[in-house]
Amino acid sequence: MDLKLVAGRLLIAFGVFCGFVSVWYTIEFTWTPEFAAVNLPEGPTHSNYHAFRGAMLAFPVNLLLIWVGIKAGTLRQESWAIVTIMAVFYYLGWWAAWPIWGFHAPTVIAETNHLIGTVGGLGGLLLLRPWGNA
Repeated sequence: MDLKLVAGRLLIAFGVFCGFVSVWYTIEFTWTPEFAAVNLPEGPTHSNYHAFRGAMLAFPVNLLLIWVGIKAGTLRQESWAIVTIMAVFYYLGWWAAWPIWGFHAPTVIAETNHLIGTVGGLGGLLLLRPWGNA
């Protein structure tokens, strides 16, 4: 049994589980009237639209992480690199706004979910990197 492969797949599983939890809570903001930007002259539901759009962009990144976990033993470097770039920017969406603007998840539970998801997703990708597959 290849422990690196098992560990990588397990980390990816944690990352994807947390990612789907985040997708669900994000998509809920689509139909939550309290999430509307009532003072936005261009349209108060614009923030609801962005919640939907964000969830729809996050969903395929998590599907790609599942794909990496499945294809781990035969994955090519180019495919791994593309998924890794997408994942890095996906996780930056969770974390980069905090030091720049002070925006962060609304609860400690959400922050913990994001932390486990980030460590799982990126850690799994690192362990499943196809070093010798060109």
